[in-house]
Amino acid sequence: MLANYNVKLPKFTPQEVELLSQLENKFLMKYSARLSRISREERTERAKEILMDEVKHMKKEISDKEINEMLSYISGYNVIDSLITEDAIEEILINGADVPVMIYHRTLGKCKTNIQFKNKDELNKLIEKILIFCGLSSKKPIIDAVLPDGPRINCTLPPVSFDSSVVTIRKYLENPPTIIDLIKNGTMTADMASLIWVCVEGFGLAPRNILISGGTSCGKTTLLNSIIPFVREYERLVSIEDTMELDLEYCDDWVRTTTSEYADMEKLVENSLRLRPDRVVVGEVRGKEAFNLINAMNLGHTGMGTIHADSARDAILKLTSPPMNVDPRMLVVLDLIIVLTRFHEGKTSKRMITHIDEVGGIMESQIQLGSVYRYNAKSKKTDFSRFPAVTINKMSEIAGLTPKDVIDEIRKREMVLKYLVAKDITDLGDFINFIRSYYEEPQKVLNMIMLEKRMVKKMSETNGSQRGE
Repeated sequence: MLANYNVKLPKFTPQEVELLSQLENKFLMKYSARLSRISREERTERAKEILMDEVKHMKKEISDKEINEMLSYISGYNVIDSLITEDAIEEILINGADVPVMIYHRTLGKCKTNIQFKNKDELNKLIEKILIFCGLSSKKPIIDAVLPDGPRINCTLPPVSFDSSVVTIRKYLENPPTIIDLIKNGTMTADMASLIWVCVEGFGLAPRNILISGGTSCGKTTLLNSIIPFVREYERLVSIEDTMELDLEYCDDWVRTTTSEYADMEKLVENSLRLRPDRVVVGEVRGKEAFNLINAMNLGHTGMGTIHADSARDAILKLTSPPMNVDPRMLVVLDLIIVLTRFHEGKTSKRMITHIDEVGGIMESQIQLGSVYRYNAKSKKTDFSRFPAVTINKMSEIAGLTPKDVIDEIRKREMVLKYLVAKDITDLGDFINFIRSYYEEPQKVLNMIMLEKRMVKKMSETNGSQRGE
C-alpha cells in the first residue's frame, strides 16, 4: 500500500477561484509570447502587477500570505505548484482527473498525495498553461518538453491515452549531488570513485572515454554531472543535449549546445569537432549521433555520455544496431562502461553502480568486455573483480608511468575521497577547490590528510587510556 503525502493547500472560496481564473487568463493572454523565455521570478513579478491592480478594488484586506498563494495560482502550476517547488520530490505522476496525484519522493519513495483534479477541464487547463510556459503552440497527442523552471514534462493526451490526459513531470535537484554525496548514499564506493576519477582526469594527458549506462531514472545524468568536476580546469568542454540537464557552470571553457529546429543531435556532435574541444559530452546517446561521437573518440577527442541500456553488453548491442550502426571495430576506442541500476527496497528506491566493465579488443567479431566491478545479489554489494588492465596500460604508456604507478595513484585518490567523505565536503565549490588543490600539490594534500589521521588516532588512544585509568 502506498504511503500518503499530504500537502497543505490554500483554501479559496468559489468566488476567489473564479476571480483567480480570470486573472490567470489575463496574465496568460498578456504575456504568452514571452513566458517560455523568462524565469519563475519574472513570471511572478508580471502576475503581481495584474493581481495588485485588482486588489485595489477589493473591499477586504488581503494578507501577504494570501497574495503569495494567489500569485502561485496565477503564475505557477495551480494545485500542483507546491509539488513542483518541493526539492525532495523527483517525479509527479498525474493519471487523469478524479484520481489522486502521485509522486516519487527522494526518501519516502512512491506516495499518494491529497491533491486531485476535480474534472478533465481543470486538468486540461493546466496542460494548456504548461504548453504556453514551454512556448508550444499546438497540442499534439504526445508532448515532450522542458519547463522554464527546469523540470522535464511528458503529456500523453487522448486518443493516445484512453480516457483522460496523463502528465508526468520529472524534476532535478536544485543542487545536484557531488560524487561525495553519491559515496555517502551508497550509489558507489570510494574505491570505485577513485578509479573513475583517474580515468576521467587521465593524469592530464590520457583521459579515457566513458559511457554511463542504465534504465530510465536510474541516475545516469546525475552520475555524469558528478564526475565531470574531475576534468582539468584548462579543458574545453562541448556539451550536447536534447534536454538541458548538465550543469557545468564551474567550467571556465564550456560550450553548451542543444537541439533545435536548426540542428539535431547528429548535426551537433558533428559540429562540435569544429569547436576545438578537448572533451565532447553527450547528455544522452539515442540515435545516429552515436557514430559521430565514437568517430570523434577515434580522432583523438575524449568522449563521455549516457545511454539507455541495462548492461554493458546491451549498450554495445545498441551501439552496433540501427539506428546507431557503429562499426564494432570502432568501439575498441571506448574504455569503460559504467552501469547504474535502480532498486526498489520496500517503499523506497535506491540507485547503485552494479557493473563497471572494461572494453577490450575484438574476438570472433565480438567486442570483449572485462568485469572490473560486479553486483553480488547475495551480499547486495558491488564487488571488485580486477583493475582494468588495458585501460591502465594505455594511461601509463601515454603518461610515462608504470601500471603500478597508476594503481598506486588510484589508491591515493581513494584516500582523498574517504577524507572528503569524513569531512562531509559535499558543497560543489568546496569539492572542486579541494580537487584542484590536489592536482597542483598532491603530496602536500596527502601529507595533510596523513597528519590529520595520525592526530585523530593519537587523540583516540589518549582518550582510551584515560578511560582505562
